[in-house]
Amino acid sequence: MTSPNVHTVVVDWDGTAVPQMWPARATEFMPGFVEAMRTLHAQGFRILIASARLSPLDPWTGKERDPSYVFAEAQYMRNMLDEHGLTFIDVWTKPGKPGGSVYIDDKAERYGGRPGSWRAVTEKILMRLGKEEPIFPAFPLEV
Repeated sequence: MTSPNVHTVVVDWDGTAVPQMWPARATEFMPGFVEAMRTLHAQGFRILIASARLSPLDPWTGKERDPSYVFAEAQYMRNMLDEHGLTFIDVWTKPGKPGGSVYIDDKAERYGGRPGSWRAVTEKILMRLGKEEPIFPAFPLEV
């Protein structure tokens, strides 16, 4: 069991650790990933890979997956990590979202927790997903 004083860095797989190729499997890591993981590990952080690939439910349809498929995906990740000497990285295979001190994900938007944070996050999401004009203008229209 990990000490409560050890911070856990949770890293997404597709689009973050490896190029986004869903449902195909990547064969190489994103530039700088291996070095970054070694640096974090050397600083005493626990590193954990979490991925929708490992969910017992298909992330797009919500239908149950064959457990052998999920096992094969986890083994593919473990093998790729091990081949690059990243044996210290764990792969999350339990149900639900793992707890962590920080999450690294290519699809994330940061929530700041201050007044106006939800407005800012909503605007960023709408802009990212192709809305032409923000619902919440940055400045009052009268200005």
